[in-house]
Amino acid sequence: MPSVALVYNPHAGNFCARTLERWRAALTAAGHATRLVDSLDYAGAPQRHRADVVCIVGGDGTARLVVEAELHAPRITPAPAVRHALLPAGTVNLIARETGCGTDPAGLVAALAQHDAPALQYHGLLDGAAFLCCASVGPDSAVVARVTPEAKRRWGRAAYGLALIAQLWRWPRQALAVTIDGAAHCAEAVFVLKGRFYAGPWTLDPQADLRCREFRVLLLPRARRRDIARLALAAMVSPRFADPAWQRFSAQTVTVTGQGAVPIQADGDILGQTPARFSLATAPIAFLSPAARQTTRDQA
Repeated sequence: MPSVALVYNPHAGNFCARTLERWRAALTAAGHATRLVDSLDYAGAPQRHRADVVCIVGGDGTARLVVEAELHAPRITPAPAVRHALLPAGTVNLIARETGCGTDPAGLVAALAQHDAPALQYHGLLDGAAFLCCASVGPDSAVVARVTPEAKRRWGRAAYGLALIAQLWRWPRQALAVTIDGAAHCAEAVFVLKGRFYAGPWTLDPQADLRCREFRVLLLPRARRRDIARLALAAMVSPRFADPAWQRFSAQTVTVTGQGAVPIQADGDILGQTPARFSLATAPIAFLSPAARQTTRDQA
């Protein structure tokens, strides 16, 4: 029976100790040697907490922390030798949406019992630091830079909306020089996408796919208030709202420079600033997808 490490972040936006204990009890009852590991302890020395399955209990930041730790210990915890699962407990939970992981432990128990093959998914690197789903430079990242950890804990997803309202009075517009696989472009907003979800259940590019070893890049030549509003409508209502002037690319590497240091958000947190280089990880992450098993059973 595969062993399981429940790597939890007690500071995640929707963390619940009772839910964590319910998962531990369900996995233990199914015969899996299960232990609880604080995410900071895991990040410090993943090799000391080795398990067949690492179940990440937290949000996108916690998932990124776990992957980053394993990235720097490749000979000890190589992906995809370690399988991953998620118990979403964060603010937005993009990776959980991508992988189909929910809050019911029965799906993971069934996937382990049937020895389901994990989905291999490629993540991105921002100047060598891992990000899993999406990144952006421009007014969108400026909003994220306004959101403090305290505001996220207190207000959840609403913290981003409040930050956007505060930013409307002084709207940042930066000329960005973007190089995509060697070709030069200009933009005021850049979105580097690995997964198809962005800021929740919305999609900026339906061709973005974690399973593909490529980025999808969206460039907005202008990023005025009305341009970002149009982008939100295209993502939330209909792609027909998209501006024909927007540019979309498949890419392996992307570099972005600005006039000064422009913050870069990745998976809902500020991860760096310009100038910066985006590249792709060479090794995939193995994620179990309990929801896929449920969907297949329901269709049958």
